[in-house]
Amino acid sequence: RRGSEFTASVQATLPYSLWDGKDYSDPNMSDQDRYRWIEFHKWQFKAQWFQALSQNSNLVLMLKAEMGYLGSYNKNKVSPFNRYEVGGDGMSGSYTYAQETIALRGYDNGQFTPYYEGGGRAYTRFGVELHFPFLLQPSTTIYGLAFAEGGNAWSDIKDFSPFDIKRSAGAGVRIFLPMVGMMGIDWAYGFDKVNGEKGGSHFHFILGQEF
Repeated sequence: RRGSEFTASVQATLPYSLWDGKDYSDPNMSDQDRYRWIEFHKWQFKAQWFQALSQNSNLVLMLKAEMGYLGSYNKNKVSPFNRYEVGGDGMSGSYTYAQETIALRGYDNGQFTPYYEGGGRAYTRFGVELHFPFLLQPSTTIYGLAFAEGGNAWSDIKDFSPFDIKRSAGAGVRIFLPMVGMMGIDWAYGFDKVNGEKGGSHFHFILGQEF
């Protein structure tokens, strides 16, 4: 209900393509040879800030911003793994070896992901939420929220435009149980078109807490 959280992370492999003697510009090279050793550098920044708006701290404003980029040492050897899938519920920031899922409510799961380019290599997301409690007990916490957010994904850093975002807004409820964790449901409406399709009305189920 008060405070802030900032995280910045960098992951990097060795630049194997600089000394392995292979010509990665060869279009006839097999994927087995090209990706025998995966290489990349990945940068990510996330921020959240909470501020109570009422004297009893029951009405809380939350602001958040985040962005990420997956880079390569060789333009002909871009990692097919560790990319971003943006859109939908995101299951509160789930991650697999192949991709990291970023939520953007009001749109279908992965709707912003440029699959035709192998997946997202850069993304940005901004949001604002207003939280108001229904029940604040040590054993159970229930609160409602209204939110507006926006974001997007790109297949290359040269196309990255952090404020070229697709917008949505909605409302939801969260239940926190110590033995189970965070659960919730949101209704969101996506205002913009993605690949010719408008986001429209969506319900999203939430499991877990971001960050």
